[in-house]
Amino acid sequence: QMVTRDGLAGQCDLVFIDANKTGYDTYYEYALQLLRPGGVVALDNVYWHGAVADANDNEPDTLALRAINDKVIADKRVSVSTLPIADGLTLCRKL
Repeated sequence: QMVTRDGLAGQCDLVFIDANKTGYDTYYEYALQLLRPGGVVALDNVYWHGAVADANDNEPDTLALRAINDKVIADKRVSVSTLPIADGLTLCRKL
């Protein structure tokens, strides 16, 4: 509500998300509201030290990162590129 109330919707060029991992989905949705078309959401730590690829790792943070990784790939509102730098950085460009 704050996004629309304060007139912030569509006003940002870049939103960088590096916070509690279980909140990434919520932050992503708010970020898309804030971004103008062509703006970018950057999601940090998407590899989670390789844990997202370990099927035996079911920690809440790992599950949240797997879910957001799957979500952005399927999201028709953005084009996506994941950079294999540091612990993984996904860039989602709002269409």
